[in-house]
Amino acid sequence: MNRKQKGFSLLELLVSMLIVSVAMLGFAALQAYSSRALSSSYARTSETAVFQDFIKLFQVSNYSVSNLAWGGEQEIDFNCANAKTQLRYQGQAVSPVSVLANGVEDVCTRLARSPAIVSQAVRFRLTRNLTALSKLNSYQLTISFAYVPKKKGDRTDQNGNDIVVSLDNLDNYCPITGNVNDDILNKRRIEHGVVCNRIEVLL
Repeated sequence: MNRKQKGFSLLELLVSMLIVSVAMLGFAALQAYSSRALSSSYARTSETAVFQDFIKLFQVSNYSVSNLAWGGEQEIDFNCANAKTQLRYQGQAVSPVSVLANGVEDVCTRLARSPAIVSQAVRFRLTRNLTALSKLNSYQLTISFAYVPKKKGDRTDQNGNDIVVSLDNLDNYCPITGNVNDDILNKRRIEHGVVCNRIEVLL
């Protein structure tokens, strides 16, 4: 006489637990991805606001980039460490160009204090070009900025070293000239979790 089986067998229970476990792992991975995306988005929004303020300062300040001490050079490179020495002004002991140097210092301070950024490096370049038609100089400001957004988990390279962005390796992630979307650069940034942003503004 056959009896009707009631309840779950051990095999059914194990299969159910497996399905639930896979679903939980998927949910955990989705949460981790969302956290990384949110952190990166917050960092990008923060640095965009910082640079917009700086560019606005650049455009409305009461000095002319033509009065910088260009010498025979067509480019002036400066960064957080050397802005005050690189940005020299012709003709005045106390110059309005100090506004620009102070603006650079403000940018660097705000980026360094950002809770969404682990490490960062920023380089500025002023370029002047003589336009053939008007015989006048035109100027371009280029900002190259790379950073490691804060997220859970270790950020290490293949040798186990912490990923840190600095002026020494900025060109390896976000060069100030050339193709910033190069395949090799993109692969390196993805592997190391580094974000690059290059801004070019005509003055």
